[in-house]
Amino acid sequence: MLQAAYRLFCEQGYPATTMGAIADEADVAVQTLYFTFHTKGAILSEVLGAAVMGFEHWSGPPPSTIDFGDTKVLRAVLPWYAKFEEEADARRALLLFIEQSMEPFGRTAPLVAAMYAASADPDVRAVVELGEQRRHTSFTQIVKQLSKKGSGLRQGLGVARATDILFVVFANTTLNAFRQRGWSDRESARWFTSVLSEQLLGSK
Repeated sequence: MLQAAYRLFCEQGYPATTMGAIADEADVAVQTLYFTFHTKGAILSEVLGAAVMGFEHWSGPPPSTIDFGDTKVLRAVLPWYAKFEEEADARRALLLFIEQSMEPFGRTAPLVAAMYAASADPDVRAVVELGEQRRHTSFTQIVKQLSKKGSGLRQGLGVARATDILFVVFANTTLNAFRQRGWSDRESARWFTSVLSEQLLGSK
């Protein structure tokens, strides 16, 4: 059901996608859809989570109290995070983070574009705001880890400002813009790595 909703949200947009259309796409009764998720906004929230984590790994929404800045949480939800923590070189760690993030970024990019197009809807806006809040929280932890590796962050750059740079540059909106200009995701990953290494990290 979530994959069906994902396809329709990305292809038709959120407002044009009805619960009936999702049920038809998923080949289930619309009553089953309502019983499982209750609202279209709830489906969108789970679709975003499943797109981030991978639909085959999704087991339902995390508790509202979960802290995505907690390293234990990040180790549990991100298979590569322990290796990222262990990597002593900041540049190699940043490269690992970007490489491992590109696949979920690729899945979520068209969904995020559809969400921003429908952000006047309060349910959509709530999903966008929560997703961005969690992204900022996890990116803060990524930057804190980078600051402890090798030569750390660029001279004069604190964790808060470095997180702002990472948050704005390494975003679905940027990936979508590159895709619209004909860039491959591999080319975008190389650009993200080059720019963020220069902007965030200290001299070798």
